[in-house]
Amino acid sequence: MKNENAPHSNDRASLVMARRVVMAAKVEENRSEPQAEYSEDRAFVSRSNGLVNIDNIEQRKIQKIITAQKSQPQVLVEGRFLAERFPSGISVMGGDIHELADTTVLATAGSALHIIIVLSGKLRFGYDDHDFYLRGKQDRTEALADISKVDLSNKTPTGAVVHRPSKEPTAVIVDIKRRCSFRRYLSKGRVRKLNIIIPHEWFERLASGESKAEGMFWQHFAHHLSFVKWQPSPQVFHYCHEMMEAIDLEDQWQRNLYVETRATAIVGEMIRDVIQLPVKRQAEPVEDPCHASSEHYDALCGAIEYIESYLHTDLKLEDIAKQSAMSVSALQRKFKQTFTCTVFDYVRNRRLDKVKEAMCKEKITIGEAAYMAGYNHPSNFITAFKRKFGITPGELLTS
Repeated sequence: MKNENAPHSNDRASLVMARRVVMAAKVEENRSEPQAEYSEDRAFVSRSNGLVNIDNIEQRKIQKIITAQKSQPQVLVEGRFLAERFPSGISVMGGDIHELADTTVLATAGSALHIIIVLSGKLRFGYDDHDFYLRGKQDRTEALADISKVDLSNKTPTGAVVHRPSKEPTAVIVDIKRRCSFRRYLSKGRVRKLNIIIPHEWFERLASGESKAEGMFWQHFAHHLSFVKWQPSPQVFHYCHEMMEAIDLEDQWQRNLYVETRATAIVGEMIRDVIQLPVKRQAEPVEDPCHASSEHYDALCGAIEYIESYLHTDLKLEDIAKQSAMSVSALQRKFKQTFTCTVFDYVRNRRLDKVKEAMCKEKITIGEAAYMAGYNHPSNFITAFKRKFGITPGELLTS
């Protein structure tokens, strides 16, 4: 898994890869008070000078997430945060946030259905080997203006308002069927967003006999990390803006009531929209690589988080095995049983994924891409790239 090229041969590529580092994190639940966007996590951000702890959030009108470095603490995020967990099991996280640093945080996400909605700004995040990019297109006044213009006669028989999708989704629904790694890419700028987290048990409690709608809905989420891109209606955006206003309510009981009722209404609107969509069959049903051997996944989560955090470095099996408290032989055996590939194959494929994204967005050269992916010879990189994606890097750059 060693990067075969000498670092000095492609300085720009190394800088590009450094910008794309996925940072490590550990989860430490805190129910005593809101913890802003990372309420379930005590996150550890990997920087060039080591690990720093994000655990200091100032509880004021403008809250901050800062590093725990004693010498020179840095503010990573500030803004007005919403972080509520209700007795029903539903959680709502988000807020009106200013991201002040270009960095990436890795945490862990538990089993649940996630609805992520961006009201304004842009949001990049990922679960395991799936990355998502959302961009908000409406501010508050535009959303409210749209509500007044909704043609109530333009409805489907089930009552859903038809709305035109934009090129980039403003929301996505992701079904997480088991504990997995979570990446949040911070980039300087403002973002207003909400994440509604619904445990699967919440849906089960709603069951009352056979439901055609329930079956139609879950057909879209057959595998771990199945997802549906969603263009919410103006009414959904209206609910979101009302939830954002609730951040300033000082009465906790009133705020909980206000937020949970609107979160539940959004879930209802989402289900109504999703069941009308055609079910997209996955070209590769390997959406859930662990479905046959998921008993090992929790034990391997530490190894996966470490790999994702240091994907750009010279990874060693001994270091990876330590993260899951097992021997190298046990790591290799359980990894192969769980992911149906070796540790080396996983690292190589994840590097190719990252390189492909960099080629599309940052227009790096084939030589730089080969270096980033850890190949000494571009010809070997081109062969591996085509085997994985079906096209050569050159064809990707000219497409």
